[in-house]
Amino acid sequence: MHKIHILAALGCFMAAPALADHDGAEHAEETGAPASMSAEVDLDLAEGIYGRSCRACHGNKAQGVASYPNLSDQTPEEIAAKLETYRAGERVGPNSVLMIQNAKDLSDTEIASLAQYVTSAFD
Repeated sequence: MHKIHILAALGCFMAAPALADHDGAEHAEETGAPASMSAEVDLDLAEGIYGRSCRACHGNKAQGVASYPNLSDQTPEEIAAKLETYRAGERVGPNSVLMIQNAKDLSDTEIASLAQYVTSAFD
């Protein structure tokens, strides 16, 4: 009888982390939203990043330039999903090498902030 209680307690102990682990990636799978979209948004941070890393190719108002797409007509979720894909090192289109370099060190907060910024700052 004592062994059963110990085994039951051990089973609960081992299952607890799996039950409690509910990170952004799982949330993304449940909602279909990119994991970074659950992060806090800092539009001032995004403005700085956009000015340093995005403006030269995507334009002053995220309108797109040459082969670089218009970002202002996309949803925050679409932009966040693309940035997460680039951050993971996956190629998406003709400018993937450049985008992978720009996105590889972005945090979830930076991705969520950029996604909100480019879809709302230039209205």
